[in-house]
Parts: sequence; C-alpha cells; structure tokens
Amino acid sequence: MKPIALVGKPNSGKSSLFNLLTGLNQKIANYSGVTVDSKHGQFLQFDIEDLPGLKSLKSTAPEEAIAKSEILKFAEHKYPILFVANAMQLEDNLMLFSEIADLEVPMFLVVNFKDDLEKSRTTLDINKLSDQLGCGVHIMNSRSGEGLEELKEILNKDFQIPNTICRSLYDKVEDDGIHNSYNRVVAFPQENDVETVDDEFHKRQKTISSIVKSVISREEVIDHLVPSKKLDKILLHPVYGLLIFLAVLYVVFQAVFALSGYPMDWIDAGIANLSSYTRSVLPDSWINDLVSDALIQGIGGVVIFIPQIAILFFLLGLLEHTGYLSRISFISDAFLRKFGLSGKSIIPLMSSWACSIPAIMSARTIDNPKERLAIIMASPLMTCSARLPVYTIIIAVIFPKDESFFGMQGLALLLLYMLGVVATLVMAYFFSKKSNVPSNQFWSLELPVYRMPNWRNIFYNVYLKTKSFVVEAGKVILAISIILWFLSTNSPKKDSYIEAQYQEAQKTYSHLDISKESIDLEYSYLGYIGKTIEPVIAPLGYDWKIGIALLSSFAAREVFVGTLSTIYSIGSEEESTIVNRLKNEKVLSTGAPRFTFATSISLLLFYVFALQCMSTVAIVRKETGTWKYAIWQFIVFLILAYFFAFVSYQVLR
Repeated sequence: MKPIALVGKPNSGKSSLFNLLTGLNQKIANYSGVTVDSKHGQFLQFDIEDLPGLKSLKSTAPEEAIAKSEILKFAEHKYPILFVANAMQLEDNLMLFSEIADLEVPMFLVVNFKDDLEKSRTTLDINKLSDQLGCGVHIMNSRSGEGLEELKEILNKDFQIPNTICRSLYDKVEDDGIHNSYNRVVAFPQENDVETVDDEFHKRQKTISSIVKSVISREEVIDHLVPSKKLDKILLHPVYGLLIFLAVLYVVFQAVFALSGYPMDWIDAGIANLSSYTRSVLPDSWINDLVSDALIQGIGGVVIFIPQIAILFFLLGLLEHTGYLSRISFISDAFLRKFGLSGKSIIPLMSSWACSIPAIMSARTIDNPKERLAIIMASPLMTCSARLPVYTIIIAVIFPKDESFFGMQGLALLLLYMLGVVATLVMAYFFSKKSNVPSNQFWSLELPVYRMPNWRNIFYNVYLKTKSFVVEAGKVILAISIILWFLSTNSPKKDSYIEAQYQEAQKTYSHLDISKESIDLEYSYLGYIGKTIEPVIAPLGYDWKIGIALLSSFAAREVFVGTLSTIYSIGSEEESTIVNRLKNEKVLSTGAPRFTFATSISLLLFYVFALQCMSTVAIVRKETGTWKYAIWQFIVFLILAYFFAFVSYQVLR
C-alpha cells in the first residue's frame, strides 16, 4: 500500500474528504505515546492517513505537533501529501501549504468548497494556480461530492507529483541541505531564529497574496448582499450577538426536553412492561430477580436517555457545521480573557457538554501552556452528557411536565448548564493566576463562511456519539447492576431476624404500607453499606438509598439513575416509570416525600461540582504527566460538591 497523508488547516473539509475517499475502509488507532486518534483508510492502492488539522509548522500545540512530526516523516521518505485548502480562505491556507512545500515533499492541492466560491461570485483559475505553485491542483466540494470522481481518477492514473515544488515561493539556498532558511527554523527551530522567521514570514505572505490575486477574479458585490457579512453584523455584535447566543442555548436545552418527551415516555413504559413481563413468564427464582430487577432496570436507566443525548448532539453539530460555533469563539474572546482564557478555549469548553475527556484532549490545540492547563483542570465542571440523565430525572421530579414548548424544565436545565459555565470560569481564573506554567497570549481565529450543514456527517456523528454513550455507560451499569442486585438480595442476618424486623416495622409505622421487600433491602449487604455512609450524607438530605446510588456513580455519573432504577424496582410489581417511583418514595419515619425540593436541589448541586468519572481522572493524569493535578482536582471538586449541597439543603429544607 502506498501511504498518502491528508493535510490541511481546521475547517478545510479534510476529514469529510477522507470519509468520501475511504468509505467504510477505515480503522482507528492511536499515535504512539498519546491519546489522539490516528485515522487510516484504504482507497485503491493507497493507505490514506488523516492527520490532525494544524495552522502552521511553527505551532507548539501538542496535537498540531503530532501532525508536524508525521509531515516530517513523509518528507524524509518522499511520500506524497494531499493538501486540502478552504477555497474561501485560500491565501491563509497556502501559507501552511508553502511551509510544507519547502520540504520538497510531493504534494497535490485540493481546493475545497467550490460551492462557496460560486455563491460569492468568485472564479478560481486552477490551471494558472497549478503553474504558479508547480504542482497539480483540483477543485471540488467535499460536502456534496462534486468533483470526487475526477479526484479519484487523478489519484488512480495521474498521481505524478514533481520532486521540487513551489520554487516561486522561496529563494533556494544552494549551500543548505534544507532549501529554505524559513523552513529550517520552522521545522527544526534553533535559538535566535525569531528575526529570521518574522522576516521570511512577511516576504512569504506578500508572495502568496500576489499569487492569489492573480488566480482569483470576483464580480462586484455590494457588501450588505453577501450573506456571511450581513449575518456577522448581527451575530458578532457585542450586545446583540451575546443575547442571540444565550437565546440559542435556551432553545437548544428546551428542545432537549420538548422533543424527547414522548420517545422517553415510550421507552420508560416499555422497560417497565418488559420487566413486568419477564417477571411473569420466568420461573420464580433468583434468575427471574436478576433479569427483571437488575439487568432490565439497569440497562433501562441508560437506554431511556438516547432521545435526549441524540437531540443534544444533533443541535450542537448543527451549530458547528453552519459556522456559528466559530462566531461564538469570536464574541467570547474578550470575555474569556478576563478569566485567563481566549476565544480558542470556547471549543474545548463547549465540547465538554458532550464529554470532558475529548475536551481535555482537544486542549492540545491551545498553544498557550497556561491556558491549556486551565482548560484541563476546569473543563470537567462543564455539564457533560453523563450529567444529563441525572439532571433530567431530578428536574422531572420537582417540576411538573409543561405541555408548552417553553417551561420551567428547560429553564432549570439551562440554569444548571450556566452554573457549570460559571464554576468553570472561576476555576480557570484561579489556575491562570496561581499556576507557574509559562504563558503565551497570542491567538488568531479564522471565521468560516456560513454554509448549509453536511447532514450525513451530522447524523453519522450523532450515531457515533450516542452509540459510544450507550455502550460505554451500558457496560459499567450492567456490571454495577449485577453487583447491586447481589448485594441487595443477600444479607448477613438470618431470615428469622429480618422477619422480626418486618413485624416490628408494621407495628411502628402502621400508617404506612411497609412491604417485606423494603425491609429485606434495608437489612441486605447493600443496606448496611448505605447505613454506614448515611451519617456523612444525611446533612445533605440523603438517606442510605440515595447514598448507595451516589457512591456507585463515582465510577461514572450516569450510573446514578440506573442504580436508583435498580434499587427502587426491587420488590416492585408496579409498571411505573422511574420518575413516578422517585415521586412516591417516602421517608419511613414521617411518611413525607423523600425527594423534596430541598433534597433534589442538593442532589443537582452535588452533581454540578463532583468529579464522578474515573476516566476523566485518568486522562487528566495522562495529559498533565502527573498524578498531582488529577488528585488535587478530584479532592477539591468533591469538597465543593459537599459544601454547595450542604448549604442548599440546610437553607431550603
């Protein structure tokens, strides 16, 4: 197989082209010693590697350094590179192209987003551009696939790339084995090279600007008629832009409730019916209890949230693919700088709404080491998708369902997300001020044009993210559900002792309908574990049952709902949903509801701050290279969670 590297700047459509060329002939691996995905795919006789996007060979960000390292390997072996450039940012993209070309690595240029050129009434002379650059050039659209077949033919038949490229972009140094002083200090930096880089950069920029002007022609277009410029006047406004952003977020989070309500009710009722059905058809034995109480209820605690997770990922993907997320970076830059961050941090922060693990990994794209550490340490406070099941269940318990689209449930969810944002910014500010890591404040941003989203990529991403959530959470919950079932159905006490306690409870609490199963659970191994930690969590408004769910969720937050579903379904013959079971749960001594407003708010605040994800602890250790930050983060977040849960319960009860 002949290796080819796909190289390009962010927002160039490189990964979309990779998917078009390779189809299902893909495999995912990891770069040696790091956690960044390496995507490989097969097309004809080629092994295509999709490198992480990078802005320049000068970049010091870890993820971009990986791409640079791979490019240098390709240059050493003279393996070809397929460079993908954004047609609407051609001049900027050719700066990176020229840096790589100076290594005299064989390259072919693919100018992407042909449709955007046509919409802006711009014509690109690719033949003239090819002559200017000294390499082959092809124009296409990776979103629609226009020009794909022609590119495949080029790769199959005419992939003949000259050994020397872009002679017009540099003055060759005959006595230097590496042909350009700028390239030398970029790829292999030495001390006292700053002036050389700056001088060469401006010369190169001037040359590329001249080339682009010679190959591009534009019709006269009045600025206010250009859609992107017209929209940006509103969406990038310092006041209107921020208000629109908050309104968009509110609609997104309200939609998570409004659009998922019916499918979630169907799934929840289906799980309850399935549990009841298996209980009636299976022989009355421990297997029946295991399947009905542990497996079905535990997995149901994850499956029920598929609609909400899918809707959230779809809407966030829609914002990203239309180009709006980049605008959010722009309008948030000045605000984020007050907390030691930049607009570049907004993407890792918002990706934390899906999962903090890829967000922490994506911090590698941040050049500023101090800012990178601040993001790693603070981003787990953003509301990840694993918190969403906990939030939605508790919110549904304390706020009645509103048939209208706009209601308290969506507002409550938005407030929880905003609280996570505030906590993240405060923590980031603390780290940016207190850490001894050196700082580099330079940051630049490319604003892509607004475009129709690639629906195939959005839906495929929704499928992958939802599948990952269900599979990963499902494995943990399945294991924990079995353990919980075993601990809840076995007791260190004899049956006669438990029967006596049941008779005593019926006399003491005659005003309540005490079931034998609830007494069995209380005196099981699981009950004793809960009773052991109950004194610690009682000031937060939690009993031993909530304590068990809280303890089990430190493996992964989403386990909380599955654990509650398992605990409250034990001995239950009702085909009720988990929300109804929580609403009907009573305090044994008083008969009052267990999940009061005060207890529910306390739980929500605990989950806002607590770091209940062992995978996140592991990735923080890996990304920082030490356990110091990971352990400090876990302990501090736990203290914050206990403090806010304690204060809220004591004030509201």
